[in-house]
Amino acid sequence: MINCRVGNVFWLPTILEVTIWWASSFRRGASKRTYPPYIYIYILMKRKTPKRLKKRRNKPLSDLCLIVHGTILLHTKHHNLIAQPDESLLKLTPTELAAAAKRLLPRTTNKQRIALALPSSEFVATTLNLPTNLKEDIKEVVKLQLPTLLPGITEPLLLAVQKPVEGEQTCALWMPAKRADELFQAFEQVSLFLSCILPRPVILLPDTITPHQIYDEDESTITCIEWSGNVIQHWLHTSKVECDLPEFQEQFDEAQSGFNHDLTQEKKTTVSNWEELPMPSATAYDYAFIPPSTTARMEQAAKRKRQRNWSILALLFIGSIIGGIYFALDYERGLKQQLADLKHRTDNVSQLRAQVNEIEAMIGPVKHFPRQKVVAILEALDQMIPKNSWITRFYIEGGAVKLEGLSPNPTELVEMLWNNPHVSDPQTDGITNVNNRKEDKFRIKFQLKHFDLRAYWMEYFPDK
Repeated sequence: MINCRVGNVFWLPTILEVTIWWASSFRRGASKRTYPPYIYIYILMKRKTPKRLKKRRNKPLSDLCLIVHGTILLHTKHHNLIAQPDESLLKLTPTELAAAAKRLLPRTTNKQRIALALPSSEFVATTLNLPTNLKEDIKEVVKLQLPTLLPGITEPLLLAVQKPVEGEQTCALWMPAKRADELFQAFEQVSLFLSCILPRPVILLPDTITPHQIYDEDESTITCIEWSGNVIQHWLHTSKVECDLPEFQEQFDEAQSGFNHDLTQEKKTTVSNWEELPMPSATAYDYAFIPPSTTARMEQAAKRKRQRNWSILALLFIGSIIGGIYFALDYERGLKQQLADLKHRTDNVSQLRAQVNEIEAMIGPVKHFPRQKVVAILEALDQMIPKNSWITRFYIEGGAVKLEGLSPNPTELVEMLWNNPHVSDPQTDGITNVNNRKEDKFRIKFQLKHFDLRAYWMEYFPDK
């Protein structure tokens, strides 16, 4: 799918629309393949739209910003700032600046980072033409050219520079490292933390990629800068005393002719123009000078932070080991308790089993006494004895059964008992006839096969 934008409206032609257009172009007999109009618009937009520069987002290096203008020390607007009226300076010595800053910011602690915006006379600018595809650190490349750019300078200098835009020049700003360290030490003496130093015109740089021109004038100097593509491309600084001479004024005007006259200058010519300014944008810190002592303090703070983090990790590690040992001991104690409970339950089970065995032994003679199933025997006899015979007396004891009754054929009854699998050794104990009746009176005795009273007696009462 193609995404075309015309103005602020997005048009999303579908693949079906493109296919229909191609088919219609072939149907019209076109000599070559044609495309829908929006594709040509899209191609033209891709060709003519210049690439926009990506704006860098730097982390601000300060919480407060002080501005030096002539003999006045001002501060930028800050919602948490409780400051005295603007301080007057006699000289721009580090001690004087630090004392005035302390009077201006009585409640500020050394944990709050302060940026100090100094006049342009504190800095030196050099113009460079460098390739845009530098792979090395641009500061290292520019420092190698220091003997050529500033011949005769032997003292250490701090550098602020940015990579140039393609086909344009860039300005490198220099500041003595000794001056920056003296300012840091003076602020340190009054319990203030000087985090960085900025050229005064730089704090006016916008937080956009739109080119910008700044005209900064005080009682003794004039500074003009042109900023474009996140880079200071022109830096022009002169004293008013020199401009009083016609020759110098002509040179100054000639140098200004190199600026882009289509841009509107932001002019700051009086002290009141610098009052109530907002905090510098992130762009301004591209040209911040960090004193070596500030770098050392930040490194020490980072080192302390790393040490604190390592200490915390060590404490956590030791705590985890102690916790692991405690957990292992607690787990072992729990296992021992479970084992003790299990042993206790096992002892209870053994005791109960012994009691059960004792009860079993006590009730064994009763429980295992041979059962004489009288009802079952009577039912079996009832089914076996013919209808012309009947039993008049039934006696059972110790597995021995005795029967008395009347039957026309008692011998047949004995034979039937022989065929019964539960009967053993059936015998007649006498057959008599009374009063010449058809039925004879009989007595039969037999043993139950599965009734072993002797074995039971020998098992439970062997001594009796």
